[in-house]
Amino acid sequence: MQHLGSRIAGVFELKLAGRLTFADAPQFPGIIGRVGLEGDDWRIDLSELTYIDSTGMSLFVHIYDAARTAAVSVVICNANGTVDETMRRARFHSLFEFR
Repeated sequence: MQHLGSRIAGVFELKLAGRLTFADAPQFPGIIGRVGLEGDDWRIDLSELTYIDSTGMSLFVHIYDAARTAAVSVVICNANGTVDETMRRARFHSLFEFR
């Protein structure tokens, strides 16, 4: 997985690309640690994410928990194909706003 984060007008945008799998788990603490910094809401762009496994899905559970603790919102954008299907099957649409 490749990821790029940027802050624009009080919103932290995280763009994920490639495959999000067990092999990427060591990167999770650094990503999760950014939730709520400076009070930023989050926007996660999945337009270039091509695959997600169960460990990859756990990243979103941790982001959800951290966002609730920090009282910030998280919007997931542009999920498509198998990534969108996987997230729907896991009912992530009940945890996050999807656009």
